[in-house]
Amino acid sequence: MINLLEQITHAIDSFIPDKDELTHGHYPKIEHLLLILRNAIVIMAVIFFVLSLFFKESSHNLKAAAYFCGAAAYCFEYLLLTDCFREKVPHNEMFMAYCFGPLYLLLGLSYIF
Repeated sequence: MINLLEQITHAIDSFIPDKDELTHGHYPKIEHLLLILRNAIVIMAVIFFVLSLFFKESSHNLKAAAYFCGAAAYCFEYLLLTDCFREKVPHNEMFMAYCFGPLYLLLGLSYIF
């Protein structure tokens, strides 16, 4: 049991970078952290959608939460594609992110009201 806990602790330590590494000027590490956060939010959205299939009485709230997670994932996508708003990306490359981010917000609000 102790060996398993040590392996989990080592995996977490290697997965999450130290604050010194993030602020030391290694900008790709921040991009990697944003990518991990985006992927975690997408996984949360999938979990909410799957749970909405099984819990009929609260399916609207779960779907709303899933759409809000999707909108947050698109916000992280904006950050990743624009290099934290440092790069100017043409609109034709960002069209899907610009359209689906606000659409997911509207869909989430429609499930709440």
